[in-house]
Amino acid sequence: MLVWVILVPLHSIAKITGPCPNCHTMHNSQNGMTVVAGGPLPGLLNSECNGCHAGINDGNNTTPYVLMTESEPIYGTAGINGDTLAGGNFYWVAFKNLDRTGHNVAGVALPDAQLANTPPGSMNGVSLTEQLTCAGVNGCHGDRSVYDPYKAMSGAHHNNDRTHWKDGVTPAQSYCFLNGVQGLEDPDYEYHPTAMHHNKYYGKDRTVETDSAEGTISNLCGQCHGDFHSGSSEMVAAGTSFGDGVWLRHPTDFDMARAETSTEYSGYNGGTGTENIYSVVSPVATADIGTNLNITVFSQQDDAIVMCLSCHRAHGTPFGSILRWNYKKWPGNDGYNGCAICHTTKN
Repeated sequence: MLVWVILVPLHSIAKITGPCPNCHTMHNSQNGMTVVAGGPLPGLLNSECNGCHAGINDGNNTTPYVLMTESEPIYGTAGINGDTLAGGNFYWVAFKNLDRTGHNVAGVALPDAQLANTPPGSMNGVSLTEQLTCAGVNGCHGDRSVYDPYKAMSGAHHNNDRTHWKDGVTPAQSYCFLNGVQGLEDPDYEYHPTAMHHNKYYGKDRTVETDSAEGTISNLCGQCHGDFHSGSSEMVAAGTSFGDGVWLRHPTDFDMARAETSTEYSGYNGGTGTENIYSVVSPVATADIGTNLNITVFSQQDDAIVMCLSCHRAHGTPFGSILRWNYKKWPGNDGYNGCAICHTTKN
């Protein structure tokens, strides 16, 4: 049985501010009552990650909510006009028990009924030592060399600064506290994003299989889903056009502009291959690390880079494989071919 403790800490765009008791408890006791039933938690925290990040996004909240508990989130066709944020929502994997709709994080959902603790695409079928956690050795956020998820996040919230490019040097200075990942975070966490209002993802155009594209979001995903990012002999050879050769897995950390301008990719999001409007339905990464937002694509070198998040969301969606859209029910009343944002001749 899951018991949710929902707190509302006072956040600002840059760092956590406000009264300390919003997030901490000195002795795990208040008015004769235990604050954290299984506590105390490291860092004198008064709540697990779920407690602070469970709620309904309304465009005004400064804490990103990734789990709705009272009702199903409004997602829509591609998750850009409802009340979900960039990473989506754990609701469907947590309360609908649909394993393929989200990451099965401990304390949020049960382990995957089919895969248990082995990530899909895991190189050589290597499993996590235990169920996936939000942070730490078995998680995604914080210092992944630290076992305890709370200790792995130590200092991250207080040293966070979302007003400039995250260079990945520390967990606090990493995109969304994903240690080592670079990027620029949207102030509203992509609540109702537009081409002029979205996250800026760092990407790298790989030319050899041995390039892990360090610093990219796809590199982080590949640490668990290695075969999906670095499959041996499954990438287009160096020096060839993007569309040449046979792909055995969908490319990640590859620039679509490497293709000839006459190919389907130059039509990304309805454009012509020169300053195409950025798509928030199927976003792409850029090698540019400046703070100017990439409003257009094919505007400079390496700014149309395919990444894991071009097709997926990190936390959860209503659709299988955590996809951004439901292509399996296309063409139908409730389906959508988001693949055609890039594959413009295959709609």
